[in-house]
Amino acid sequence: MKRVFGLLLLCFVASPVAAQITVDGTKDGAYGGPLAVQTVETQFGDNFSELDAGYGRIDGGRLYLMLAGNIEANFNKLEIFIDSKAGGQSVFDSSGNDNAGNMDGLMFDVGFTADYHVIARRGDAGGPRFDLDFANLGAQSASSHLDFLVGGGDAGAGSTGTGVNASPIEVGYDGSNTAGVLGGTAAADQTAAAAVTTGLELSIALSDLGYAGGPIQVMVGQNNQNHDFWSNQFLGGIPPQGNLGGPGAKNFATIDGNQFFTVVPEPATAALVGLAGLALALFRRK
Repeated sequence: MKRVFGLLLLCFVASPVAAQITVDGTKDGAYGGPLAVQTVETQFGDNFSELDAGYGRIDGGRLYLMLAGNIEANFNKLEIFIDSKAGGQSVFDSSGNDNAGNMDGLMFDVGFTADYHVIARRGDAGGPRFDLDFANLGAQSASSHLDFLVGGGDAGAGSTGTGVNASPIEVGYDGSNTAGVLGGTAAADQTAAAAVTTGLELSIALSDLGYAGGPIQVMVGQNNQNHDFWSNQFLGGIPPQGNLGGPGAKNFATIDGNQFFTVVPEPATAALVGLAGLALALFRRK
């Protein structure tokens, strides 16, 4: 039995691990291919507010997200909704932070129930800065993390403090993209969109997402400064058209396609976890 346990443990330790992801706003190869690619040109400004492609990975107890594109430095709000566990909101009810209540009544796609809401924004408030809000929608609680990038400023990398998120959220932003989708309302050049490798990158502890296993669904959309005028930039995308606008609640279930993408745990990671469980079970049977 000791030999079996030792061999299983050796296999677990010696198994190749995925390449590490550095959270700096540049897509690492470990993400693999895009999980969502933009479908429409941006009407919020070419290379100002555009979402080109979305990537994700569940690894090492964290959810990694890479959102290729640009966030305009005017405190427009990039809305990130995360469906990471059973239950959740099919109709948005804000935790009361950052005037997000202006979106109350928003109806998500069928099959998407939001558990957490992240707001990313950058701009100048007596100096350039990058801010992030993290809200637990089930608990109706939120924390705001202000001007936390290393050295200050509205680009670079850093970690938030803690609060509703018990572990710091790692953040990287690189706004150097000058390619990707064009400005307008026509169908996006998806080849160009998928070629963008810089933008907003996040790493969030799975324990802060109430995660118990399985896929995680993510919806991303570009809103204005007051959460009440949607652009046409979403991941997953919407059919070619202009800004969705506002105010008033939106019903994404009535828009063709899914306005979210799905991050699936890596098979290799799941296999290693299963192998470790088998080794432990055999050891206990000794």
